[in-house]
Amino acid sequence: MLRAPLLVNQLDGRRPRTPGATLMMFLAAGAATSLLMLMRARSTNSMLLVSEQLMKDWSPPQSQARCASLVSQFIAREDPSDSFEHRKAQYTAQSKDANTFYRATAHIFWKDFVEGGWGDYDLSDLGLATTLTDGSPIQRTSTFTWVTGDQHLSNFGAWKNRNDEVVFGMNDFDEAAIYDFRIDVWRVAISIYNHALTSGLGSAKAEAAVLTFADSYVGAVIGYVGNERAITHEVTSKTAPNVLAAFLRKVEAKASSKKMLDKFTEVVDVLDEDGSTAVALVARDATSGDRRLVKNGKTRLEAVSPQIHNQIVQAFGSRGYGATLQKVGWHVNVWSDEYFKVLDVAQRVGSGVGSFGVGRYYVLLAGDEANGGGVILDVKYEPEPAVAPVLSADDKAWYENLFQHDAMRVVEGQRALSAFVDPFTGWVELNGVPHAVRERSAWKAEMKLASLRSYAEFAEFVTAVATVTATSHVRGSVGKSPGSFKEVIAAALGPAYARMTWGVAVAKVAAQYREQVLLDFECFADFVKTNYTEAA
Repeated sequence: MLRAPLLVNQLDGRRPRTPGATLMMFLAAGAATSLLMLMRARSTNSMLLVSEQLMKDWSPPQSQARCASLVSQFIAREDPSDSFEHRKAQYTAQSKDANTFYRATAHIFWKDFVEGGWGDYDLSDLGLATTLTDGSPIQRTSTFTWVTGDQHLSNFGAWKNRNDEVVFGMNDFDEAAIYDFRIDVWRVAISIYNHALTSGLGSAKAEAAVLTFADSYVGAVIGYVGNERAITHEVTSKTAPNVLAAFLRKVEAKASSKKMLDKFTEVVDVLDEDGSTAVALVARDATSGDRRLVKNGKTRLEAVSPQIHNQIVQAFGSRGYGATLQKVGWHVNVWSDEYFKVLDVAQRVGSGVGSFGVGRYYVLLAGDEANGGGVILDVKYEPEPAVAPVLSADDKAWYENLFQHDAMRVVEGQRALSAFVDPFTGWVELNGVPHAVRERSAWKAEMKLASLRSYAEFAEFVTAVATVTATSHVRGSVGKSPGSFKEVIAAALGPAYARMTWGVAVAKVAAQYREQVLLDFECFADFVKTNYTEAA
Protein backbone atom coordinates (compact mmCIF):
# COMPACT_ATOMS: atom_id res chain seq x y z
CA MET A 1 0.00 0.00 0.00
CA LEU A 2 1.33 3.46 -0.89
CA ARG A 3 0.57 4.86 2.53
CA ALA A 4 2.10 8.33 2.46
CA PRO A 5 0.90 9.28 -1.06
CA LEU A 6 -2.55 7.91 -0.23
CA LEU A 7 -2.84 10.32 2.67
CA VAL A 8 -1.93 13.22 0.40
CA ASN A 9 -4.93 12.50 -1.81
CA GLN A 10 -7.20 11.88 1.15
CA LEU A 11 -6.44 15.39 2.39
CA ASP A 12 -8.21 16.91 -0.62
CA GLY A 13 -10.98 14.30 -0.71
CA ARG A 14 -9.82 12.22 -3.68
CA ARG A 15 -8.90 8.57 -3.64
CA PRO A 16 -6.25 7.46 -6.16
CA ARG A 17 -6.87 4.78 -8.76
CA THR A 18 -3.28 4.05 -9.81
CA PRO A 19 0.20 4.51 -8.27
CA GLY A 20 0.77 7.30 -10.80
CA ALA A 21 -2.40 9.13 -9.77
CA THR A 22 -1.62 8.43 -6.16
CA LEU A 23 1.70 10.23 -6.38
CA MET A 24 0.73 13.15 -8.64
CA MET A 25 0.64 15.77 -5.91
CA PHE A 26 3.52 14.11 -4.15
CA LEU A 27 5.74 14.52 -7.19
CA ALA A 28 4.74 18.07 -8.01
CA ALA A 29 6.72 19.66 -5.20
CA GLY A 30 9.39 16.96 -4.82
CA ALA A 31 9.02 13.76 -2.86
CA ALA A 32 10.86 14.53 0.35
CA THR A 33 9.45 18.05 0.67
CA SER A 34 5.90 16.89 0.02
CA LEU A 35 6.26 14.16 2.58
CA LEU A 36 7.37 16.65 5.18
CA MET A 37 4.37 18.86 4.33
CA LEU A 38 2.13 15.84 4.74
CA MET A 39 3.62 15.05 8.12
CA ARG A 40 3.04 18.65 9.25
CA ALA A 41 -0.56 18.48 8.16
CA ARG A 42 -1.47 15.28 9.96
CA SER A 43 1.10 14.72 12.67
CA THR A 44 1.34 15.24 16.35
CA ASN A 45 3.92 17.67 17.66
CA SER A 46 6.39 14.84 18.24
CA MET A 47 6.11 13.70 14.63
CA LEU A 48 6.80 17.21 13.40
CA LEU A 49 9.77 17.72 15.68
CA VAL A 50 11.36 14.42 14.67
CA SER A 51 10.88 15.09 10.96
CA GLU A 52 12.25 18.63 11.12
CA GLN A 53 15.22 17.44 13.15
CA LEU A 54 15.95 14.81 10.51
CA MET A 55 15.77 17.29 7.65
CA LYS A 56 17.89 19.83 9.51
CA ASP A 57 20.62 17.72 11.10
CA TRP A 58 20.86 14.41 9.28
CA SER A 59 22.19 13.79 5.80
CA PRO A 60 24.25 11.11 4.06
CA PRO A 61 27.89 11.72 3.09
CA GLN A 62 28.71 13.78 0.02
CA SER A 63 29.78 11.96 -3.12
CA GLN A 64 33.37 12.51 -4.23
CA ALA A 65 35.81 11.44 -6.92
CA ARG A 66 38.12 8.70 -5.63
CA CYS A 67 39.66 7.16 -8.73
CA ALA A 68 42.90 5.92 -7.20
CA SER A 69 41.30 4.10 -4.28
CA LEU A 70 38.52 2.72 -6.47
CA VAL A 71 40.88 1.21 -9.04
CA SER A 72 43.10 -0.17 -6.27
CA GLN A 73 40.12 -2.12 -4.91
CA PHE A 74 39.60 -3.78 -8.29
CA ILE A 75 43.29 -4.56 -8.68
CA ALA A 76 43.43 -6.06 -5.17
CA ARG A 77 40.74 -8.57 -6.19
CA GLU A 78 42.46 -9.66 -9.42
CA ASP A 79 43.61 -13.24 -9.81
CA PRO A 80 47.29 -13.18 -10.89
CA SER A 81 46.68 -16.29 -13.01
CA ASP A 82 44.08 -14.51 -15.19
CA SER A 83 45.22 -13.62 -18.69
CA PHE A 84 45.07 -10.12 -20.10
CA GLU A 85 42.26 -11.19 -22.44
CA HIS A 86 40.24 -12.69 -19.59
CA ARG A 87 40.55 -9.55 -17.51
CA LYS A 88 39.75 -7.37 -20.51
CA ALA A 89 36.54 -9.35 -21.13
CA GLN A 90 35.59 -9.12 -17.44
CA TYR A 91 36.25 -5.39 -17.09
CA THR A 92 34.62 -4.59 -20.42
CA ALA A 93 31.46 -6.36 -19.31
CA GLN A 94 31.47 -4.59 -15.94
CA SER A 95 32.00 -1.13 -17.47
CA LYS A 96 29.11 -1.37 -19.95
CA ASP A 97 27.01 1.26 -18.12
CA ALA A 98 26.42 2.63 -14.62
CA ASN A 99 23.76 0.07 -13.71
CA THR A 100 25.97 -2.85 -14.79
CA PHE A 101 28.89 -1.34 -12.90
CA TYR A 102 26.74 -1.09 -9.77
CA ARG A 103 25.85 -4.78 -10.08
CA ALA A 104 29.56 -5.65 -10.20
CA THR A 105 30.62 -3.68 -7.13
CA ALA A 106 29.00 -5.27 -4.10
CA HIS A 107 32.44 -5.26 -2.44
CA ILE A 108 32.68 -1.48 -2.77
CA PHE A 109 29.10 -0.99 -1.60
CA TRP A 110 29.67 -3.06 1.56
CA LYS A 111 32.84 -1.15 2.41
CA ASP A 112 31.10 2.18 1.92
CA PHE A 113 28.04 1.25 3.97
CA VAL A 114 29.85 -0.46 6.83
CA GLU A 115 33.12 1.44 7.10
CA GLY A 116 32.72 4.46 4.85
CA GLY A 117 30.00 6.35 6.71
CA TRP A 118 27.23 5.81 4.17
CA GLY A 119 25.31 3.43 6.40
CA ASP A 120 23.88 4.90 9.61
CA TYR A 121 22.80 1.98 11.78
CA ASP A 122 21.79 4.02 14.85
CA LEU A 123 18.01 4.49 14.88
CA SER A 124 18.36 7.27 17.43
CA ASP A 125 20.10 9.40 14.78
CA LEU A 126 16.70 9.54 13.05
CA GLY A 127 14.87 10.10 16.29
CA LEU A 128 13.30 6.63 16.17
CA ALA A 129 12.53 4.15 18.92
CA THR A 130 15.47 2.14 20.21
CA THR A 131 13.53 -0.24 22.48
CA LEU A 132 11.20 -3.17 21.98
CA THR A 133 7.62 -3.07 23.21
CA ASP A 134 8.66 -4.49 26.60
CA GLY A 135 11.33 -1.84 27.04
CA SER A 136 14.25 -4.08 26.10
CA PRO A 137 16.94 -2.24 24.13
CA ILE A 138 17.27 -2.76 20.38
CA GLN A 139 20.87 -3.89 20.23
CA ARG A 140 23.33 -3.83 17.33
CA THR A 141 22.41 -7.34 16.20
CA SER A 142 18.68 -7.02 16.90
CA THR A 143 18.20 -5.86 13.31
CA PHE A 144 20.28 -8.72 11.91
CA THR A 145 18.60 -11.31 9.70
CA TRP A 146 19.57 -13.29 6.64
CA VAL A 147 20.21 -10.86 3.74
CA THR A 148 21.18 -11.55 0.15
CA GLY A 149 23.93 -8.92 0.43
CA ASP A 150 23.53 -7.95 -3.24
CA GLN A 151 19.91 -6.86 -3.51
CA HIS A 152 19.69 -5.02 -6.83
CA LEU A 153 16.85 -5.19 -9.35
CA SER A 154 18.68 -7.52 -11.74
CA ASN A 155 18.89 -10.15 -9.00
CA PHE A 156 15.11 -10.55 -9.02
CA GLY A 157 13.42 -12.79 -11.53
CA ALA A 158 11.31 -15.85 -12.23
CA TRP A 159 12.07 -19.40 -11.20
CA LYS A 160 10.11 -22.52 -10.32
CA ASN A 161 9.93 -23.59 -6.69
CA ARG A 162 9.47 -26.99 -5.08
CA ASN A 163 5.73 -26.37 -4.95
CA ASP A 164 5.71 -26.43 -8.77
CA GLU A 165 4.93 -22.69 -8.95
CA VAL A 166 6.65 -20.15 -11.19
CA VAL A 167 7.38 -17.35 -8.75
CA PHE A 168 8.99 -13.92 -8.70
CA GLY A 169 11.80 -13.67 -6.20
CA MET A 170 15.51 -13.33 -5.57
CA ASN A 171 17.76 -15.56 -7.61
CA ASP A 172 21.31 -14.78 -6.47
CA PHE A 173 22.65 -15.72 -3.04
CA ASP A 174 26.42 -15.54 -3.56
CA GLU A 175 26.72 -12.63 -1.11
CA ALA A 176 24.19 -13.98 1.41
CA ALA A 177 25.04 -13.19 5.01
CA ILE A 178 23.55 -12.69 8.45
CA TYR A 179 23.73 -8.93 8.81
CA ASP A 180 21.70 -5.76 9.30
CA PHE A 181 18.62 -5.71 7.04
CA ARG A 182 19.41 -2.19 5.87
CA ILE A 183 22.26 -3.52 3.73
CA ASP A 184 19.64 -5.04 1.42
CA VAL A 185 17.30 -2.05 1.69
CA TRP A 186 19.96 0.50 0.75
CA ARG A 187 21.35 -1.69 -2.02
CA VAL A 188 18.00 -2.14 -3.75
CA ALA A 189 16.87 1.44 -3.06
CA ILE A 190 19.91 2.76 -4.95
CA SER A 191 19.18 0.32 -7.76
CA ILE A 192 15.58 1.55 -7.91
CA TYR A 193 16.75 5.16 -8.06
CA ASN A 194 19.32 4.32 -10.76
CA HIS A 195 16.85 2.51 -12.98
CA ALA A 196 14.17 5.16 -12.56
CA LEU A 197 16.52 7.86 -13.81
CA THR A 198 17.97 5.80 -16.66
CA SER A 199 14.39 5.02 -17.71
CA GLY A 200 13.69 8.74 -18.03
CA LEU A 201 11.32 9.05 -15.07
CA GLY A 202 13.13 12.00 -13.51
CA SER A 203 14.47 12.60 -10.00
CA ALA A 204 11.08 13.31 -8.35
CA LYS A 205 9.60 10.00 -9.51
CA ALA A 206 12.84 8.19 -8.74
CA GLU A 207 12.64 9.48 -5.18
CA ALA A 208 8.94 8.63 -4.97
CA ALA A 209 9.68 5.09 -6.16
CA VAL A 210 12.18 4.64 -3.33
CA LEU A 211 9.65 6.00 -0.83
CA THR A 212 7.08 3.58 -2.23
CA PHE A 213 9.54 0.73 -1.71
CA ALA A 214 10.40 1.75 1.86
CA ASP A 215 6.76 2.18 2.86
CA SER A 216 5.70 -1.11 1.25
CA TYR A 217 8.64 -2.92 2.83
CA VAL A 218 7.79 -1.86 6.37
CA GLY A 219 4.10 -2.56 5.80
CA ALA A 220 4.86 -6.08 4.58
CA VAL A 221 7.14 -6.84 7.54
CA ILE A 222 4.62 -5.59 10.08
CA GLY A 223 1.89 -7.55 8.31
CA TYR A 224 3.62 -10.77 9.34
CA VAL A 225 3.57 -9.99 13.08
CA GLY A 226 1.38 -12.54 14.85
CA ASN A 227 1.35 -15.05 11.98
CA GLU A 228 3.68 -17.33 10.02
CA ARG A 229 2.50 -16.55 6.49
CA ALA A 230 6.00 -15.46 5.43
CA ILE A 231 7.18 -19.07 5.51
CA THR A 232 5.22 -20.01 2.39
CA HIS A 233 4.23 -16.68 0.80
CA GLU A 234 5.24 -16.32 -2.84
CA VAL A 235 4.58 -13.74 -5.56
CA THR A 236 2.97 -15.72 -8.40
CA SER A 237 1.06 -14.86 -11.56
CA LYS A 238 -2.09 -14.98 -9.43
CA THR A 239 -0.87 -12.52 -6.79
CA ALA A 240 1.50 -10.25 -8.75
CA PRO A 241 0.51 -6.82 -10.13
CA ASN A 242 -0.49 -6.59 -13.79
CA VAL A 243 2.76 -6.22 -15.70
CA LEU A 244 4.63 -8.65 -13.46
CA ALA A 245 1.79 -11.19 -13.65
CA ALA A 246 1.98 -11.06 -17.45
CA PHE A 247 5.73 -11.74 -17.30
CA LEU A 248 5.23 -14.76 -15.02
CA ARG A 249 2.46 -16.15 -17.23
CA LYS A 250 4.76 -15.86 -20.23
CA VAL A 251 7.49 -17.80 -18.42
CA GLU A 252 4.96 -20.45 -17.38
CA ALA A 253 3.80 -20.85 -20.97
CA LYS A 254 7.17 -20.91 -22.73
CA ALA A 255 9.61 -22.63 -20.38
CA SER A 256 9.89 -26.38 -19.84
CA SER A 257 12.44 -28.93 -18.70
CA LYS A 258 12.31 -30.58 -22.11
CA LYS A 259 13.23 -27.35 -23.91
CA MET A 260 16.15 -26.82 -21.55
CA LEU A 261 17.38 -30.40 -22.02
CA ASP A 262 17.03 -30.06 -25.78
CA LYS A 263 19.27 -26.99 -25.68
CA PHE A 264 21.91 -28.20 -23.25
CA THR A 265 21.99 -31.97 -23.85
CA GLU A 266 21.93 -34.56 -26.59
CA VAL A 267 21.76 -38.34 -26.70
CA VAL A 268 24.93 -39.92 -28.06
CA ASP A 269 26.48 -43.25 -28.85
CA VAL A 270 29.26 -44.17 -26.43
CA LEU A 271 32.30 -44.93 -28.53
CA ASP A 272 35.02 -45.72 -26.03
CA GLU A 273 35.24 -47.58 -22.75
CA ASP A 274 36.33 -44.39 -20.95
CA GLY A 275 32.97 -42.78 -21.84
CA SER A 276 34.22 -40.33 -24.47
CA THR A 277 31.55 -39.51 -27.04
CA ALA A 278 31.41 -38.03 -30.50
CA VAL A 279 28.32 -39.05 -32.42
CA ALA A 280 24.95 -37.51 -31.57
CA LEU A 281 21.86 -39.51 -32.39
CA VAL A 282 19.45 -37.82 -34.77
CA ALA A 283 16.66 -37.58 -32.18
CA ARG A 284 17.61 -35.85 -28.99
CA ASP A 285 14.85 -37.66 -27.17
CA ALA A 286 16.10 -41.02 -28.41
CA THR A 287 15.52 -43.94 -26.09
CA SER A 288 18.91 -45.52 -26.79
CA GLY A 289 22.38 -44.12 -26.20
CA ASP A 290 23.58 -41.87 -23.38
CA ARG A 291 22.70 -38.27 -22.65
CA ARG A 292 25.58 -35.78 -22.67
CA LEU A 293 25.99 -32.02 -22.38
CA VAL A 294 26.26 -30.01 -25.58
CA LYS A 295 29.53 -28.09 -25.56
CA ASN A 296 29.55 -25.14 -27.94
CA GLY A 297 29.32 -21.36 -28.09
CA LYS A 298 25.54 -21.35 -27.84
CA THR A 299 25.49 -23.20 -24.53
CA ARG A 300 28.73 -21.56 -23.35
CA LEU A 301 29.90 -24.96 -22.18
CA GLU A 302 33.39 -26.36 -22.68
CA ALA A 303 34.91 -29.79 -22.10
CA VAL A 304 36.84 -30.42 -18.89
CA SER A 305 39.96 -32.47 -18.38
CA PRO A 306 39.62 -36.12 -17.32
CA GLN A 307 41.10 -35.15 -13.95
CA ILE A 308 38.39 -32.57 -13.23
CA HIS A 309 35.71 -34.93 -14.54
CA ASN A 310 36.84 -37.65 -12.15
CA GLN A 311 37.08 -35.22 -9.21
CA ILE A 312 33.48 -34.16 -9.72
CA VAL A 313 32.22 -37.72 -10.14
CA GLN A 314 33.91 -38.68 -6.87
CA ALA A 315 32.50 -35.63 -5.06
CA PHE A 316 28.93 -36.40 -6.13
CA GLY A 317 28.50 -39.50 -4.00
CA SER A 318 26.00 -40.15 -1.23
CA ARG A 319 28.57 -39.28 1.44
CA GLY A 320 29.88 -36.21 -0.35
CA TYR A 321 27.32 -34.03 -2.10
CA GLY A 322 24.53 -36.32 -0.87
CA ALA A 323 25.39 -35.58 2.76
CA THR A 324 24.83 -31.85 2.22
CA LEU A 325 21.28 -32.18 0.85
CA GLN A 326 18.22 -31.48 2.94
CA LYS A 327 17.29 -34.75 4.62
CA VAL A 328 14.07 -33.74 6.35
CA GLY A 329 11.22 -31.76 4.87
CA TRP A 330 8.53 -31.59 2.25
CA HIS A 331 9.50 -33.11 -1.13
CA VAL A 332 13.16 -33.60 -0.21
CA ASN A 333 15.25 -35.79 -2.48
CA VAL A 334 15.76 -39.39 -1.38
CA TRP A 335 19.19 -40.55 -2.50
CA SER A 336 19.41 -43.07 -5.31
CA ASP A 337 22.72 -44.02 -6.92
CA GLU A 338 20.94 -44.47 -10.24
CA TYR A 339 19.15 -41.10 -10.14
CA PHE A 340 22.25 -39.17 -8.97
CA LYS A 341 24.66 -40.87 -11.37
CA VAL A 342 26.89 -38.27 -13.07
CA LEU A 343 26.57 -38.63 -16.85
CA ASP A 344 28.66 -35.68 -17.94
CA VAL A 345 30.53 -32.57 -16.77
CA ALA A 346 31.28 -29.29 -18.58
CA GLN A 347 32.78 -25.96 -17.67
CA ARG A 348 30.45 -22.95 -17.86
CA VAL A 349 32.18 -19.86 -19.28
CA GLY A 350 31.37 -16.19 -19.83
CA SER A 351 28.47 -15.85 -17.38
CA GLY A 352 27.69 -13.37 -14.62
CA VAL A 353 28.68 -9.76 -14.02
CA GLY A 354 29.96 -9.50 -10.47
CA SER A 355 30.96 -13.18 -10.64
CA PHE A 356 32.42 -13.03 -14.15
CA GLY A 357 35.08 -15.69 -14.60
CA VAL A 358 34.37 -17.52 -11.35
CA GLY A 359 34.96 -21.29 -11.63
CA ARG A 360 31.70 -22.89 -12.66
CA TYR A 361 30.57 -26.28 -13.95
CA TYR A 362 27.41 -27.91 -15.21
CA VAL A 363 26.90 -31.46 -13.98
CA LEU A 364 24.39 -33.69 -15.75
CA LEU A 365 22.69 -36.29 -13.56
CA ALA A 366 20.85 -39.30 -14.95
CA GLY A 367 17.59 -38.34 -13.27
CA ASP A 368 14.51 -40.29 -14.25
CA GLU A 369 14.21 -40.91 -17.99
CA ALA A 370 10.61 -41.96 -17.51
CA ASN A 371 9.85 -38.35 -16.45
CA GLY A 372 11.89 -36.55 -19.09
CA GLY A 373 15.32 -37.62 -17.95
CA GLY A 374 18.36 -35.62 -16.98
CA VAL A 375 18.92 -33.06 -14.24
CA ILE A 376 21.40 -30.24 -14.80
CA LEU A 377 23.18 -28.94 -11.71
CA ASP A 378 25.00 -25.60 -11.52
CA VAL A 379 28.22 -26.02 -9.53
CA LYS A 380 29.84 -22.71 -8.68
CA TYR A 381 32.96 -21.71 -6.78
CA GLU A 382 32.11 -19.34 -3.95
CA PRO A 383 34.89 -16.85 -3.19
CA GLU A 384 35.14 -14.66 -0.11
CA PRO A 385 31.95 -12.56 0.11
CA ALA A 386 31.80 -8.78 0.22
CA VAL A 387 30.88 -8.90 3.91
CA ALA A 388 34.12 -10.65 4.94
CA PRO A 389 36.55 -7.70 4.80
CA VAL A 390 34.25 -5.49 6.89
CA LEU A 391 33.52 -7.97 9.69
CA SER A 392 34.94 -7.23 13.11
CA ALA A 393 37.25 -9.83 14.61
CA ASP A 394 34.43 -11.05 16.88
CA ASP A 395 31.91 -11.24 14.03
CA LYS A 396 34.42 -13.08 11.85
CA ALA A 397 34.92 -15.67 14.60
CA TRP A 398 31.13 -16.01 14.85
CA TYR A 399 30.83 -16.59 11.08
CA GLU A 400 33.61 -19.18 11.14
CA ASN A 401 31.72 -21.03 13.83
CA LEU A 402 28.48 -20.92 11.79
CA PHE A 403 29.83 -21.89 8.37
CA GLN A 404 32.48 -24.42 7.38
CA HIS A 405 33.15 -22.42 4.21
CA ASP A 406 31.53 -19.93 1.85
CA ALA A 407 29.67 -22.53 -0.21
CA MET A 408 27.87 -23.62 2.96
CA ARG A 409 27.09 -19.96 3.75
CA VAL A 410 25.55 -19.45 0.31
CA VAL A 411 23.42 -22.60 0.48
CA GLU A 412 22.23 -21.94 4.03
CA GLY A 413 21.35 -18.40 2.96
CA GLN A 414 19.31 -19.60 0.01
CA ARG A 415 17.47 -22.08 2.20
CA ALA A 416 16.72 -19.46 4.85
CA LEU A 417 15.57 -16.75 2.42
CA SER A 418 13.48 -18.90 0.06
CA ALA A 419 10.17 -20.71 0.38
CA PHE A 420 9.96 -24.22 -1.13
CA VAL A 421 13.69 -24.02 -1.83
CA ASP A 422 15.37 -25.99 -4.60
CA PRO A 423 15.87 -29.52 -3.17
CA PHE A 424 19.17 -29.93 -5.04
CA THR A 425 20.93 -27.18 -3.05
CA GLY A 426 24.09 -28.46 -1.40
CA TRP A 427 27.83 -28.19 -1.79
CA VAL A 428 30.94 -30.10 -2.81
CA GLU A 429 34.65 -29.60 -2.31
CA LEU A 430 36.73 -29.99 -5.46
CA ASN A 431 40.42 -30.33 -4.71
CA GLY A 432 39.71 -28.73 -1.33
CA VAL A 433 37.86 -25.75 -2.84
CA PRO A 434 34.17 -25.31 -1.83
CA HIS A 435 31.53 -25.04 -4.56
CA ALA A 436 27.81 -24.40 -4.09
CA VAL A 437 25.36 -26.64 -5.96
CA ARG A 438 21.84 -25.95 -7.15
CA GLU A 439 19.61 -27.11 -9.98
CA ARG A 440 19.61 -25.14 -13.21
CA SER A 441 16.01 -24.03 -13.51
CA ALA A 442 14.33 -24.02 -16.91
CA TRP A 443 12.09 -21.27 -15.55
CA LYS A 444 14.82 -18.88 -14.48
CA ALA A 445 14.20 -15.60 -16.30
CA GLU A 446 14.88 -11.91 -15.73
CA MET A 447 12.16 -9.38 -16.32
CA LYS A 448 13.32 -6.68 -18.71
CA LEU A 449 12.96 -3.41 -16.85
CA ALA A 450 12.63 -1.61 -20.16
CA SER A 451 9.23 -3.29 -20.49
CA LEU A 452 7.92 -1.08 -17.67
CA ARG A 453 6.47 1.66 -19.83
CA SER A 454 5.16 4.09 -17.22
CA TYR A 455 5.77 5.24 -13.68
CA ALA A 456 2.65 3.35 -12.57
CA GLU A 457 4.09 0.06 -13.86
CA PHE A 458 7.48 0.80 -12.31
CA ALA A 459 5.84 1.58 -8.95
CA GLU A 460 3.88 -1.69 -9.09
CA PHE A 461 7.09 -3.58 -9.82
CA VAL A 462 8.89 -1.82 -6.96
CA THR A 463 6.05 -2.74 -4.59
CA ALA A 464 6.48 -6.41 -5.53
CA VAL A 465 10.24 -6.11 -4.95
CA ALA A 466 9.50 -4.65 -1.51
CA THR A 467 7.14 -7.53 -0.68
CA VAL A 468 9.71 -10.14 -1.74
CA THR A 469 12.51 -8.42 0.19
CA ALA A 470 10.44 -8.01 3.36
CA THR A 471 9.11 -11.56 3.22
CA SER A 472 12.57 -13.05 2.81
CA HIS A 473 13.92 -11.00 5.72
CA VAL A 474 11.09 -12.16 7.98
CA ARG A 475 11.54 -15.74 6.77
CA GLY A 476 15.27 -15.54 7.41
CA SER A 477 14.98 -14.20 10.96
CA VAL A 478 17.74 -15.46 13.22
CA GLY A 479 16.22 -14.02 16.38
CA LYS A 480 13.20 -15.73 17.91
CA SER A 481 10.10 -14.22 19.50
CA PRO A 482 9.79 -11.85 21.30
CA GLY A 483 12.93 -10.54 19.57
CA SER A 484 12.30 -11.87 16.06
CA PHE A 485 13.10 -9.63 13.11
CA LYS A 486 9.49 -8.70 12.40
CA GLU A 487 8.90 -7.75 16.04
CA VAL A 488 12.00 -5.56 16.10
CA ILE A 489 10.93 -3.73 12.93
CA ALA A 490 7.37 -3.30 14.26
CA ALA A 491 8.75 -1.67 17.41
CA ALA A 492 11.22 0.61 15.61
CA LEU A 493 9.30 1.52 12.45
CA GLY A 494 5.70 0.70 13.28
CA PRO A 495 4.53 4.21 14.22
CA ALA A 496 3.50 6.31 11.22
CA TYR A 497 6.08 9.03 11.85
CA ALA A 498 8.87 6.45 12.17
CA ARG A 499 7.89 4.73 8.95
CA MET A 500 7.80 8.02 7.06
CA THR A 501 10.97 9.39 8.60
CA TRP A 502 12.92 6.23 7.83
CA GLY A 503 11.61 6.22 4.27
CA VAL A 504 12.83 9.77 3.71
CA ALA A 505 16.26 8.80 5.06
CA VAL A 506 16.47 5.81 2.69
CA ALA A 507 15.49 8.01 -0.26
CA LYS A 508 18.10 10.62 0.63
CA VAL A 509 20.81 7.96 0.79
CA ALA A 510 19.71 6.47 -2.54
CA ALA A 511 19.82 9.82 -4.33
CA GLN A 512 23.20 10.80 -2.90
CA TYR A 513 24.90 7.43 -3.40
CA ARG A 514 23.68 7.30 -6.97
CA GLU A 515 25.92 10.32 -7.57
CA GLN A 516 28.80 8.38 -6.02
CA VAL A 517 28.09 5.44 -8.34
CA LEU A 518 28.26 7.75 -11.38
CA LEU A 519 31.60 9.19 -10.27
CA ASP A 520 32.98 5.72 -9.60
CA PHE A 521 31.73 4.45 -12.94
CA GLU A 522 33.43 7.28 -14.81
CA CYS A 523 36.71 6.46 -13.07
CA PHE A 524 36.42 2.76 -13.79
CA ALA A 525 35.38 3.25 -17.42
CA ASP A 526 38.42 5.51 -17.98
CA PHE A 527 40.66 2.92 -16.32
CA VAL A 528 39.33 0.14 -18.58
CA LYS A 529 39.58 2.29 -21.70
CA THR A 530 43.17 3.31 -20.96
CA ASN A 531 44.52 -0.03 -19.81
CA TYR A 532 42.48 -2.57 -21.77
CA THR A 533 40.60 -1.10 -24.73
CA GLU A 534 43.21 1.28 -26.13
CA ALA A 535 46.11 -0.88 -24.93
CA ALA A 536 44.82 -3.98 -26.71
